[in-house]
Amino acid sequence: GLSGFDVLSQLRATHSRTQLPVIMVTARTAGEDIVEALKIGANDYVTKPIDVQVALARIETHLAHKRAVEDLRDSEERYALAVHGANDGLWDWNLVTGQVYWSPRWRSILGLDDGEVSADPNEWLMRLHPEDSVRVQSMLKDHLAHGDGHFEIEHRVRHRDDTYRWVLCRGAAVRNDAGVATRFAGSLTDITEAKLVDALTGLPNRFLFLDVVERAIARAQEGLASAET
Repeated sequence: GLSGFDVLSQLRATHSRTQLPVIMVTARTAGEDIVEALKIGANDYVTKPIDVQVALARIETHLAHKRAVEDLRDSEERYALAVHGANDGLWDWNLVTGQVYWSPRWRSILGLDDGEVSADPNEWLMRLHPEDSVRVQSMLKDHLAHGDGHFEIEHRVRHRDDTYRWVLCRGAAVRNDAGVATRFAGSLTDITEAKLVDALTGLPNRFLFLDVVERAIARAQEGLASAET
């Protein structure tokens, strides 16, 4: 007691076009029926009388598309698991739109939550240590302009608690046929412990001493400024 449209509507209530491709069979002159079927969710149609070879070819085409989408979904799931489990913070900068994806680990290295980070590249650049900023941005500019290898640099970046963390930044640019960089992606690794503690003795080293002194000077300057006001 159901029409082809009724069956199609029920199928689409539980299965998407990708999950279950549907090919409708219709008369050659039923143009309105074809339009309606496609609106409801049909993937394709064949006309009566059915050409079996054409029908089989269309079925195989839609099954191949279904398999390709499933493979892509599996690949995306594997990537998501890798990003979630990685100790490095991953980032992906679309140089055409200017938008950057920051992975959860990238944000956690800086002590930031999801809502505190926009897709602006300045989320990274504005947190560079003043003594490292010019060097990092100069190397970044050169790499995007004509770099043909990997971008790699150690620098300090400001944490949410206003301390600075040492990080190793690695990346590589993707270029179009004209050689213009269109994408820049890479990783951020927290190397603070290795930088501040001697690997052999386990004792604080010169970097930690300088970091402590800098913070002490900054606190003293803030105290003087408060006293003057």
